[in-house]
Amino acid sequence: MNIFWYRDNQQLVGGLTNAAVVAQYNWYLRDVIPVDVYVVTAQASSNQPFAVSTLGAGQSMRFGAKATYADTEFLFSQGTWVASGSGTTKKYTAEISLNTAELIAAMAAVDELTVAGEFTTIMPDNSNALTTQFDIKITRDVIIGTEGIPSTAFPVIEQFTDSDGVAKVRLVNADGQTCFVAAPL
Repeated sequence: MNIFWYRDNQQLVGGLTNAAVVAQYNWYLRDVIPVDVYVVTAQASSNQPFAVSTLGAGQSMRFGAKATYADTEFLFSQGTWVASGSGTTKKYTAEISLNTAELIAAMAAVDELTVAGEFTTIMPDNSNALTTQFDIKITRDVIIGTEGIPSTAFPVIEQFTDSDGVAKVRLVNADGQTCFVAAPL
C-alpha cells in the first residue's frame, strides 16, 4: 500500500498527481499491511501537484493507532521505518500488523471499529513535529483460522458401489489417486 504524506500541510493525499485528501483507510483485522510512505511536498504543476521529498537530517517517523485519543496504549503501531531509494524514488517502508492482542480484544464484540491513526515526525531532540491524523476503519476478518479448509482435497476413505453393484471401500491419497480397494469376501 502506498501512502502519500503531505507532511508540511499535515494531510495524506491520493498520490503525486492526486491532491484529494485521504481522510480514512479501510483495513481488515489480522492483516499485515506492507506500507510504503512517500513524504511529498507541493510543487507548482497542475499535472503533478506533489513531488517526493525526504525527512530531514536526524529525523525519523512513527505511526500509531488508538480507539480513542485518551487511550494510553496503541491498538497497533509501527516505529521502525526503513528508508530506501533517493530523489523521486525515496520511500519509507514497514509492515503494519493488525494482528495484535490489543486490537483483537477491542473488536471482540463489534464487526467494525474506526480508530484514530497518526503519523508523526520524530525530531533529533526526540520531540514530535508535523503530526498528521486520519481515520482507519477496521473490519472483522472472515477467515480467522483454518475453518472450512479440508485436510486433503479428497476423502481419505471413500465408500462406493462398482459397476457390478458390489459395495467397496477405497483409500485415496492427497493427489486423488486410489491406493487400495477392499471388497467383501
